Amino acid sequence: MSEKKEKKGAEGGKGIARGYGMNECPRPAELGAFGLQHALLILFQTLPAPLLIAGGLGFGPLETSILIASALFVSGICTFVQSFGVGPLGAKIPMVQVGSFVFIAPALLIAPQVGFGGYMGACIVAAIVCGVVFVLFSDWLKVIFPSFISGAVLLVLGTGLIGNALANCAGGNGAETFGDPVNLALAAATFLITLVLSVFGKGFLQGAAPLIGMAVGFVIAICMGMVDFSSVSEAAWFGLPQPLHWGISFPVDACLVMTLVAVCGVVEILGTTAATTTVAAGRMATPGETKKTVLTQAVGSVFAGLFNAVPTISGSANIGLMDVTRVFTRYAVSVAGGFILLMGLCPKFSAVFSVIPNPVFGGAVLMLFGSILVNGMKIIMDSEQTSRTQTILAVSLAVGIGFNSVAGALDQFPFWVSTMLCGVPGTAFVAVILNVLLPGRNLKKQPLVAGGAEAAVAVEGKPANVPGAALPGNGSGAVPEAFGLVEDEEATAQRS
Repeated sequence: MSEKKEKKGAEGGKGIARGYGMNECPRPAELGAFGLQHALLILFQTLPAPLLIAGGLGFGPLETSILIASALFVSGICTFVQSFGVGPLGAKIPMVQVGSFVFIAPALLIAPQVGFGGYMGACIVAAIVCGVVFVLFSDWLKVIFPSFISGAVLLVLGTGLIGNALANCAGGNGAETFGDPVNLALAAATFLITLVLSVFGKGFLQGAAPLIGMAVGFVIAICMGMVDFSSVSEAAWFGLPQPLHWGISFPVDACLVMTLVAVCGVVEILGTTAATTTVAAGRMATPGETKKTVLTQAVGSVFAGLFNAVPTISGSANIGLMDVTRVFTRYAVSVAGGFILLMGLCPKFSAVFSVIPNPVFGGAVLMLFGSILVNGMKIIMDSEQTSRTQTILAVSLAVGIGFNSVAGALDQFPFWVSTMLCGVPGTAFVAVILNVLLPGRNLKKQPLVAGGAEAAVAVEGKPANVPGAALPGNGSGAVPEAFGLVEDEEATAQRS
């Protein structure tokens, strides 16, 4: 599609001045540089899930390295498929796929009970069920799961992740040095570097502040003698991730819980799909693009479960990168997927990230998880406030946050009861049930392109802080202008 045609957009969308249109392919040298920028953002969005799960479950460096390699491998392949298109899969829009934060807390609850293989099996079942449900009942998703429930889920998700980040800042749960002032000082140094770059940095320095902060904190930890590189030296340079490393099983209770959590992911990707096409093509996503996006996510999440990774979701930080560089080509995202895939095929690369001290990681992601909580609050505030919605929010947040805060309160009940009422699953479950049962709900079916994430797209076609945003400042220009890739308007006009 030519750039002029793309400017017209669908449904009467207005054209946007751009460096490269969504379906234009840059020259090879530029394509590689554009892809590298996206890959750096994908890298940081991919790392938190395996690192937090490994830390929470007490995995050693070898098992942590396996989780990281699997996450990178899956993210790379799914990003390429989603953006480039492979057969019936892929919406062919510039959207990246990374591990969803929503599945981190459930992993820490479910895996100790049914094993990591049981958790992976539950994720696979959830992905299949959500894919089928979306195809059959997509128009009812907004009725059952309106935006204020999405906001509540994000708020609870943020509170839980902040707790995990602080535990890492103190040294990691179960560590002999937990709470040591040295750990907290290292975490504080990493956090301050991230904060300064986020506030005063420009372009790439601002957008990739957490990744840079983690790198600097890692160097400080090495100088303090807190890093053991023995597992890195033993790792191979090339290796394929081993599927089903922990085996697989399908416990019914875990499958039910994960299916409920997976619905949150479907609602989230609907909003991000709309934000992506709004920024990249000046129009809302078509029903065909939306259906292919969700189908690809469902298939990708099944693939992720087979390769020891959490289900995938769209990485919204890359939308902000496109908004800054005015380069919207999906081919750059496809190349980024290739870079991430290569990283996943290098065990030594994954081993380096597996030895990052917990305080460094905790300090780097603390502000990120706080931004997720703020995004949830913003979505709630932007939704219509009635006595009915406030009742639903009050009860669901009280249950989700309350039981998550009081460990052991439900120990006398079956495992599925305690899991269904804690944290993200508890908030989503109670909110959905109350939304269906309480009088006054809107029973009119809603178009799937709206998706129930109205806050995903802000005015003037720029993405707001989309649910699941992986970097502070997403969509506000706080992302890479690095490598001198932003062209001026005259150069853009000449090429057009």
